[in-house]
Amino acid sequence: MKCPVCNHENGDAHFCERCGSNLTQTTSSPTPVPNPESAAASEPEYTRWSSTQATSSHAPVPPNTPPGSTSKQHTAESASSNDPASTGDTHSNQWNNIVQNEKVQQAKEVSKQYLSYFLSVLARPYQSMKTVGDQHSLSGWLTMALIAILSSTYFLITFSRIGMDGLFIGGFIRPLLFTVMILIASIALMYAILKIEKITFRPKTLVAQFGTLLVPAVVSLVLANLFIIISYSIAISLLTVSYIIIFVALNAVLFHYPLNRTKAAIDSMYSVLIANVVLFFILYRMLGKIFLELISMMLSPFGRL
Repeated sequence: MKCPVCNHENGDAHFCERCGSNLTQTTSSPTPVPNPESAAASEPEYTRWSSTQATSSHAPVPPNTPPGSTSKQHTAESASSNDPASTGDTHSNQWNNIVQNEKVQQAKEVSKQYLSYFLSVLARPYQSMKTVGDQHSLSGWLTMALIAILSSTYFLITFSRIGMDGLFIGGFIRPLLFTVMILIASIALMYAILKIEKITFRPKTLVAQFGTLLVPAVVSLVLANLFIIISYSIAISLLTVSYIIIFVALNAVLFHYPLNRTKAAIDSMYSVLIANVVLFFILYRMLGKIFLELISMMLSPFGRL
């Protein structure tokens, strides 16, 4: 029998004559050596994941790490990851910054669009009024807001120069509210007349048309605020012109529509006249006293400077 260790031929002996190996175990199959890769493949997935987690948790610590720093670092990381308040504050701050940036960008875009609209309308307001639509209603509201603010600014500057008591309330807030009410009353009167005439229209388009014709009034009020320093008489005249433009705009918008198409109880001419009288009465009741004081100031020697 050949020795499997040293390949010596031994005949029928049970032990090798050269190396002494036991020849009786050669007939049995050798014990297979397990392959690590095949063992890992046959190992269940959860067992391999558990062993990996255990190995990572017992990973060696660098030699220069002070005692207890690893546990403190792990505690700090777990605390930061499990602190919903800090995470929520961070997310809310980021969201607030995004919202503020979006609002700023929107405000810039609206300002650019309105400036372009204002300059294009100023040259030919009546022709522009015929082409505006619902998308220009915001520009119309902005124009009316500018008229209210500039009118109040004019009264505030004027009354501050003569030393009026209750300056902010009487010189700014009250004219602001009165001008807003006059503009809203103008839109309401136009709306009522068109309804009486049974004319189909869109309210947003009506606001856009009225606001388009009020663009020259904004320019007149800007000049009125500038001329306060130079001459009261010129400033008051420009202020009066701006309010006259409101009446002109009301009539221009109404006559732009095909009035008197139906047999109404009252002719369109008289309905428009009634609208003008009502608007003039509202203007006189709200700002008449202030206008009379300004006119008397204009006629005074101080006002003719």
